Amino acid sequence: MHILFTKSQNSSEILVNKFISKGHQVTNFSIFNIKPILISDIDFKNFSSIIFTSSNAIHNLKKIDNINHLKCFCVGEQTAAAAKKIGFLNIQIAGGNYFDLRDLVFNTCDKTKERFIYIRGEFVSNDLEKDFKQKGYNLESIINYTTEPNTNIDPKLIDDLKNKKVDVIFVYSKRTADQLLKIIF
Repeated sequence: MHILFTKSQNSSEILVNKFISKGHQVTNFSIFNIKPILISDIDFKNFSSIIFTSSNAIHNLKKIDNINHLKCFCVGEQTAAAAKKIGFLNIQIAGGNYFDLRDLVFNTCDKTKERFIYIRGEFVSNDLEKDFKQKGYNLESIINYTTEPNTNIDPKLIDDLKNKKVDVIFVYSKRTADQLLKIIF
């Protein structure tokens, strides 16, 4: 079976390796290129918890000090692995989607005592900031990366897609699906 992943190598490495170990042909083509956004240093002492919906937000943190006290909420395993790699200790892992992450925080945190920082990309599928503020959570949102369409496309991949030589495509957002359609058609 030929499987296409549409995320960056860093973001899909665990799944890619699992499928390769099962004998599948895997292509990893990032539909978008990640571009860092320069931000001021973050004083993590001002927060009790941090939220990541993407490992890209973690990879684009430049200065990471005073994080040992933070509860770190991650959308899934890949993001948690990236958080652990840079030194986060108290990591809570959701089931791999926004709704599981939101519910994990809502069900385990006291909104009157917690102060959250949400590090994220410019484009998001769900409005975590709005949902948390509507529920009365103290949350600051910081954008530390953006994405641009990847124009460096292997012509063989386009040919494989058009000729239905790819059996499964992992698409992670509506924006990715829209860009993939532009590539194919």
